[in-house]
Amino acid sequence: MKRQAATYAAALALAALAGCAQAPATVAPSAAAARSAAAPPVGAQPSANTEPPSARPGASPAQGFAAFPCLSYTLPCGKVATRKPVAKPLEGPLAGDAARGMRIAHARDKGNCLACHVMKGGTQPGSRGPDLSHYGSTGRSDAETFGAVYDMRTRIPDTLMPPFGTHGILDDQELRDVVAYLQASR
Repeated sequence: MKRQAATYAAALALAALAGCAQAPATVAPSAAAARSAAAPPVGAQPSANTEPPSARPGASPAQGFAAFPCLSYTLPCGKVATRKPVAKPLEGPLAGDAARGMRIAHARDKGNCLACHVMKGGTQPGSRGPDLSHYGSTGRSDAETFGAVYDMRTRIPDTLMPPFGTHGILDDQELRDVVAYLQASR
């Protein structure tokens, strides 16, 4: 009886999620139902494999985000048009201003790098991205750093970092200033 109640509760929760979120095309509705039907009985020991589906070898990243809502009102999930990744090389010398770069990186309405990263001089940093407070001592070149800030998707396709250059969030000089700030962080 308890197992039936748990299965019913899981099915009800999935129905509620389905009402407010669209599953991506890569996850079949029957797969979600199979996962909920295979829930362990109440009081059972959890299995050793408790990581999210996206952390499992061979799982697609979309499977880990199936419960999140699709933010498009006109296109189905997985069909939203996005710009292709752009690998833009640094042309000429960097000629960036580290002080301006710090203001841009810390500005919540511009770079907003602090939303994800720990950075020199920043307050209330995020913890999603790597710590950049000593980035300048890593030995990365100006060109490599510029390319990463311009569009990280060229290196890590599933990154959460916004493509600042490709999407026009930062112009060329602002990108150079942020790179100068990162290179000065030691």
